[in-house]
Amino acid sequence: MDPYRPDPEIERVLKLVLPSLNEGLKSAFEYVFERSKYFVSFQDLVSILLSKLEEKMRLPDPVKAKLYEELERIYNNSVQETISEIFQEGFVDFRSPDTRSIEYALRLHDFYLGKFFQGDKQVRKRVLDWFSEYYLREGNPIGRGQKGVKEFLRQFGHYIKPQVEWKARQIIDTSVNFLRNAGKIKTLQKARIEHYRWDATNDRLTCKICRSYDGRIFKTAEAVRILDILETTQDPELIRELKPFVNKPVKGPSDSLPTKLPPIHPHCRCRVVAHYLEEALPVSVEPVGRGTMEQRELLEEFRALKSEEITNKVKAHLGSSWERGEEHQKKNVFLHFEKHAKKLGVNSIEEYKALAYKVIKEPDHVFVQKEPNGERVYLFVKGDLVAISSDDSLLVKSLYKLKFPIEEWLKDAEGRGRATIKIL
Repeated sequence: MDPYRPDPEIERVLKLVLPSLNEGLKSAFEYVFERSKYFVSFQDLVSILLSKLEEKMRLPDPVKAKLYEELERIYNNSVQETISEIFQEGFVDFRSPDTRSIEYALRLHDFYLGKFFQGDKQVRKRVLDWFSEYYLREGNPIGRGQKGVKEFLRQFGHYIKPQVEWKARQIIDTSVNFLRNAGKIKTLQKARIEHYRWDATNDRLTCKICRSYDGRIFKTAEAVRILDILETTQDPELIRELKPFVNKPVKGPSDSLPTKLPPIHPHCRCRVVAHYLEEALPVSVEPVGRGTMEQRELLEEFRALKSEEITNKVKAHLGSSWERGEEHQKKNVFLHFEKHAKKLGVNSIEEYKALAYKVIKEPDHVFVQKEPNGERVYLFVKGDLVAISSDDSLLVKSLYKLKFPIEEWLKDAEGRGRATIKIL
């Protein structure tokens, strides 16, 4: 057979499959561009597009990476100009330079920097100007080992003691993240977007405090009101009252939380994302089994959340991974595959991972369970299959076939000290 000539059998199969694939792509792109006014950055645009594509088909990581590159190329060449013309009031390019953050930084009198540069407004202004130029206008990265830390210490190190890298990084990471989030909230206001969603990054470095905020929805107008006060006030007590740091996971309704603006602690990486209207899952928070103190705490926490916020927490597990880059986790997925593959009818680790993803993506029911060691896991149940994903690290822990009905399985778990609630 001529290697350069298409196989007729493959061509026939492609003709059958491509219409469905094209329909999925068309649907995803239509969804995104109908809501273009909600996107204030290229990253937001790609994020929602990839999530809609994932609802239609499973995309391998190399394909997603390549798609990202192609979308960025298209965006830079034509989409930015087109969308800007259509949504002149609602679309702002928020990449380089970081104009909204710069604008906010230049108006800001003080935040967080007062802890290290007390009593010297001119120095604080110099620091903000430096942040604005180096990180927001020039787009230099923040983080460990970056040249900016040494330059920061050279210019301002004698104001902070001891003059060590970790302290400089704490000031830089926290302050720049605040400026970027504040700038983005101002952009959301200009785009007339009434709500934003808290995004806690959700990786193995995300702390429990940030995860307790993840997926919550806040009013843009209220955030702008607080930012306006922070821009003009000289009262340090008022600053601490309006923008406190949070030192433990939060519970209760989102409207009653101590702060609604990231960052919420030093080195916090949380960000705000435009919240667009989307159908919430049919959530219903119910107890499972007898009422222990741990179960009552779970019920109280989840009943205080809106349906959309619980939906966001459930969907966050679509980003769960088996490995998270840890060597022992790579071994863990192999051990679970060896133990359960035969009963599941899968022949490779990749098939095993794909099946877990399918269960998490399309569950019949979802349970939240607190284990005796304090770890919280989500149980995604589909038929007689259960996928377990840690809420503390978004790490898939196992996938297996239930030996008996889910009710009996949960009762057995309760006997072993696990508190469970049903949310879907």
